[in-house]
Formats: sequence, structure tokens, C-alpha cells
Amino acid sequence: MTLVAACSGLLAVVQLRQSGLQRPVFNRKGNLEEDRPDDMTGQGVKDLLADLANLSGQAAAERPALELLIGDILTRTSVEPAGLDLYLCVTGLLPPCECTLPPSALAGRERAGYELLWHADQGRYIVVRRIPLRMLSGERGVMDEILNTADLAQGCLREIAGK
Repeated sequence: MTLVAACSGLLAVVQLRQSGLQRPVFNRKGNLEEDRPDDMTGQGVKDLLADLANLSGQAAAERPALELLIGDILTRTSVEPAGLDLYLCVTGLLPPCECTLPPSALAGRERAGYELLWHADQGRYIVVRRIPLRMLSGERGVMDEILNTADLAQGCLREIAGK
């Protein structure tokens, strides 16, 4: 006797039996095709960024970088190598400001998953995040990390402004 649990009903059971399934399969939680993570390779993410950049009217480059203005935060996203891994590098440029945080306030941000840097030439802070590609769950994950970086930058902007 072969026990088969399928998410798609009787038709799936018939198809599995016809394909020669000989051992029991227990699947207590059905996964939809759209919920499965994509294979996020460096080239796949680069292609996604290039496509999004083209859709938004940005010039294509050999090393694509997507720029999006989310509220007051200008994000730039690219794929960067570091050691043996590839990372999604997302920066969030805060609006120019006159106020500066003491160096002690800048310390420890790296341990929180991001860095807050001061760009002296532009007179603004920059939030930098590096997310290993293996941690991304697909194209949706790339977009989520861009939005998460914009949210972090907005939080830093509120902190800097003292609100």
C-alpha cells in the first residue's frame, strides 16, 4: 500500500502513481509555486536590477545599479562581491542636513545590520546594508530589502533630527 498526501487532490495522486512513485510521501504543508524561493544567483539579481533600471528610464550599465526615490530617501542597489560571496548592497542616502551625530552615536550600527556613514562632500548621512544573496528568497526578497533599507534610513533621519 502506498500512502500519498498531495496538495492538489486526487489528480495529483493519480499522476504520482502513474509516474512510478513507490514510497510514501508525507507533505503536511502544501507549497504554492509562487511561495517557493527562486534560485537567486548573482547574474539573476543583476538582470533583475538591469530590467528595473530600464523600466524606470535609467541608463543601463555593465554593472547595473537601481536608483529609487522612496520618500526622502534615495536608494541605490547593486550586486557586490565580498570575499567568496556576493551581496546585495543597498544604500540609502538621507537628505542633506546641517546636524551631525557624535562619533559615539555612529559606532555599533554595523552590529545592528547596517552602517551609518557621513558623506562630507554631500553633507548627508548614508545607510549601507550588505545582504548575502543566499539569504534572499527571490525577486520579492530583493525588493523587500530595498524597502527595509529605506525604512532604516527614515528611522535614522528621525533620530538625527531628534524626533
